[in-house]
Amino acid sequence: MFGTGVALMVGLLVVALLVVPVSLGVAARADAKVRNLAESRASHPNPVGAVAVAEVDERCDRWRQLATRAWLICGGASLVAVVVVGVLICVG
Repeated sequence: MFGTGVALMVGLLVVALLVVPVSLGVAARADAKVRNLAESRASHPNPVGAVAVAEVDERCDRWRQLATRAWLICGGASLVAVVVVGVLICVG
C-alpha cells in the first residue's frame, strides 16, 4: 500500500510539472495577443465602423479570459507540485 501511494504522488507530480509549462506558454501567448490587439486598436483611433470596434473588443475579451484561466491553471499546478514535493519529502 505504501508503494502505491508514493507512485500515485509521483504520477501527480509528473502531471503537474507537465501542466505548468504548457499553461505558462498559453498564458504568455494570450497576454501578448491581448496587448497586440489593444495596441492595434490604439494606433487606429478611427476604425472603419462600429462593427470593427465591437469585434476587436470581443476578441480582446476572449483572449483575456483565456489568459486568466491559463494563469490560474499554471498557479494551481505549481501549488500542487509544491505540495506533492513536500509530502514526498515528509514520507521519504
